[in-house]
Amino acid sequence: MRNSAHFPLLLAIALLAVVLVSCRHEPTPRQAAEQFYGYLCKGDVDAYMQSMADYDSLPAPYRSELRDMFLQYLQREQQLRQGILSAQAVRDTLVSDRLCHVFLLVTYGDSTQEQVSLPLVLTDRGWRMK
Repeated sequence: MRNSAHFPLLLAIALLAVVLVSCRHEPTPRQAAEQFYGYLCKGDVDAYMQSMADYDSLPAPYRSELRDMFLQYLQREQQLRQGILSAQAVRDTLVSDRLCHVFLLVTYGDSTQEQVSLPLVLTDRGWRMK
């Protein structure tokens, strides 16, 4: 009798645990790609680079060169097209269970648009740029 009185409470706790675990989900490849390219839109080159799958294994001198290259890219886009305003995922192609190509429609400050492909790989930290 005493155990049956606790059953509804235990059931409620179990259901709550299932709901909480299911709400905490990894971003889809499209969401991840939009987030990563969004870093470039904001000029946050460091966050963009940290979204790379192999970022932690890059030697410091190479990281520095890569950072400079992305900053130059942003400066050039600012001069040529008034910067990058937004990036919206328009489609994706799942190559395997761990590799996906996301196609983004990038909108620039001068209202031109360009479609770019961003390859992503699934790592232990979720989707990252390849």
